[in-house]
Amino acid sequence: MDMDALHTPFLNYLDGHVVRCENDESELQLTVQPVHANLQGIAHGGVLATLLDTACGYSGLSDAEPTIKGASTISLSINYLSKARIGDLLTAHGWRTGGGRRIFFAQAKISNQNGDTIATASGAFRYASQR
Repeated sequence: MDMDALHTPFLNYLDGHVVRCENDESELQLTVQPVHANLQGIAHGGVLATLLDTACGYSGLSDAEPTIKGASTISLSINYLSKARIGDLLTAHGWRTGGGRRIFFAQAKISNQNGDTIATASGAFRYASQR
């Protein structure tokens, strides 16, 4: 899939970046800024959920047929394991675990610059084709 097509407005708004998207895997990065923080001064769970969801979805798009133009989340289960602090460089790694022509399954993990696991996710996604 064209890397430029993966830079969605919402990901750009969060200042997230697609590092790689190939071979049923994806990798995104985001440096936690004050605007990403919750009331406790750590990364808001919604920011982490967005990174996990996007990494999972993009992993399924990495080697999809040219008629596939996106994916919609059917279900997403998230485990928050550690805090992401302002200034942390987060890397979300997603990988496709299976599926078929219409639906695929994927997992993702967010790590910080020290290699600590911040959150994990697994989900099901539906391919969106060109109309």
